[in-house]
Amino acid sequence: MKKTENISLAGYSFTIEVDAYSELEKYLSDIRTVFTADENAEEITSDIEERIAELLSEKCRNGMVVNIGMIKAIKEQIGDPQAMVQEEPETTPEKDQKPQQVKKKIYRNIDERVFGGVCSGLGSYFGIDKVFIRIIFLIIFFITFISTVEDGDGPWFLFTILAYIALWIAMPAARTVEQKCEMKGKPMKLEGWKDFDLKTELNDAAASPAGQTFKRVGGVFLGLLLLLTGFGMMLGSIVLPAIPELLTNLYQEHIIESTYPMDNLAYMLTTDPTMWILLITTAVVMSIWFVYNGIMLTFNLKAPKWRPGLVLFISWIFCLMALAAWTVKMTAEILPTINL
Repeated sequence: MKKTENISLAGYSFTIEVDAYSELEKYLSDIRTVFTADENAEEITSDIEERIAELLSEKCRNGMVVNIGMIKAIKEQIGDPQAMVQEEPETTPEKDQKPQQVKKKIYRNIDERVFGGVCSGLGSYFGIDKVFIRIIFLIIFFITFISTVEDGDGPWFLFTILAYIALWIAMPAARTVEQKCEMKGKPMKLEGWKDFDLKTELNDAAASPAGQTFKRVGGVFLGLLLLLTGFGMMLGSIVLPAIPELLTNLYQEHIIESTYPMDNLAYMLTTDPTMWILLITTAVVMSIWFVYNGIMLTFNLKAPKWRPGLVLFISWIFCLMALAAWTVKMTAEILPTINL
């Protein structure tokens, strides 16, 4: 008879024998020691702990207790950190040597699924958030559905459903730990983690054709939005000079009969031409900033060295500060003259 303990490892609960627990604790401690100097040590160790927990969950079917034999088998499967330290080369690798890359394979991510895990799997493979893949599917579905309802040409929305079902059938599910590692492009063994760079993985995902396409589409969309906003503000700036006269006509009768001092103050401020000059300047500078950034994003242009976008933004800040300072100054001058 052996003593057992209940532990939690990476969100998994296990009943483990005491000697197996000591072996596991020492193994995890050695792993942390190996990756202490790595800038991504916390992410790497937590990921390895998750791999160990998944392997243990595969071995512990029907409430089995974790024994020392299971821990030793996992050590052989993942790798011995002490052996890595002993085999560490004395010479440092060349700077231009690239870290070992793990080839991704496409799987359905059933751990983060809504239906079949197709969108989560595609997101993991292409390095795109699964939410965006789901949004794309929904947009295509609703566009085809509305088109079918309005035109009555045929049930085009069924193609979206059939495409999802076809991918569900064609893509295998990532069930084992090895398959989950292949799906995410992360190494299984410790030797792979030693050369693995999380930043490189993210950069590779961003540099992939899917990542570049997504970035370009997002840039064009944002650029067009900024262009429309900028042109709208420019049109508004044309209308602004006519507002003081309109306010004068609206306020004149009301101010004569009004007994509230703030009405008189608002009338004096809003009909002063200096305020509108500052307000129009602020709006024009901001609209030019919107148009400039919209053009840069839409046509994927590079900014000059003197950074006109930054210059415009700083100019807009100064315009806001001037407008605020003038408002405070005029309020301080006008308020004492009003009969309170």
